[in-house]
Amino acid sequence: MAERVERTERLLNLVIALMGTQRAMARSAIRAQVPGYASAASDAAFERMFERDKDELRSMGVPIETVADDSGDILGYRIARDDYAMQPIDLTIEERSALVIAAQAWGRASVAPVAGTAVRKIETAAGDPDTWMPSSLHGSVNLTATDAALLPLMQAMRTDRVVSFVYRAPSADDDQKRTVSPWRLASEGGFWRLSGFDHDRQAERTFRLSRIHGAVTVTSTPRTTPPASPPEQGDRGEERGVTARVRVAPGRGAGIRRAALDPDQAWAANELEVACATEEALVAAICAAGPDATVVHPPEIVAEVQRRLRQILDAHSAGAS
Repeated sequence: MAERVERTERLLNLVIALMGTQRAMARSAIRAQVPGYASAASDAAFERMFERDKDELRSMGVPIETVADDSGDILGYRIARDDYAMQPIDLTIEERSALVIAAQAWGRASVAPVAGTAVRKIETAAGDPDTWMPSSLHGSVNLTATDAALLPLMQAMRTDRVVSFVYRAPSADDDQKRTVSPWRLASEGGFWRLSGFDHDRQAERTFRLSRIHGAVTVTSTPRTTPPASPPEQGDRGEERGVTARVRVAPGRGAGIRRAALDPDQAWAANELEVACATEEALVAAICAAGPDATVVHPPEIVAEVQRRLRQILDAHSAGAS
């Protein structure tokens, strides 16, 4: 029994076959040689399958030509290469690298096979990746399970629809259902964040995707129009609740620098305004930087960091005695 071929693959096989022949390809040859048609149960089933495929390809703009002899009898079908073949795609190094990163990011999603095929084609055309892709881009880029909300959120933004989901805010004790008009998606500090209009609170809010529990529902309600310009840095609603001024050693303290309110100054300045969702998170980030970070203001954060560091010192001293 012939192996079943999915319709999309069969359509692609038909296009490749009709473009690869100099003469018209007869129906009998199409059935025998093009993968996907041998599984037809009868001649009538093949005819119906082929007619549907031919009509669909023509509706997509594929110029399938019907070739007939002088008496009007159909000899077969072909696609003139000059009418349909694309010109060679000349991508820059940056464009190729961007495509590879995108393929890696979607490597575990439903489009993984297509993404992998695209990368192989790029490598075939461009040669060894070592010759054109910056070394900093080698490796693997993956979306984790906590980023599963990306696909429905992208769909909602593309179709201008409101979404709903269950969210656990850092300051909340339980999960809450949110109804949001999605405006922007951005990756920052290793986390994906959604900015949009929270209809439950009638204000703009920012949500970290890893705190979304369960599936995101794309509703039929049109979303509100996003503002013409993005919000000021630090205006992140519930995501940035506590701030402090911290002195950081040059070239050090990557963890605390990622919390800078002004990303443009995160690595350029040595005294930064930083923010975290809670005081606990902020104190922990400063303490984790060790001698590379010194909190300057406000006094209550200074006192709490000093208290926490003394606890750590006392614990180590007790363990050594």
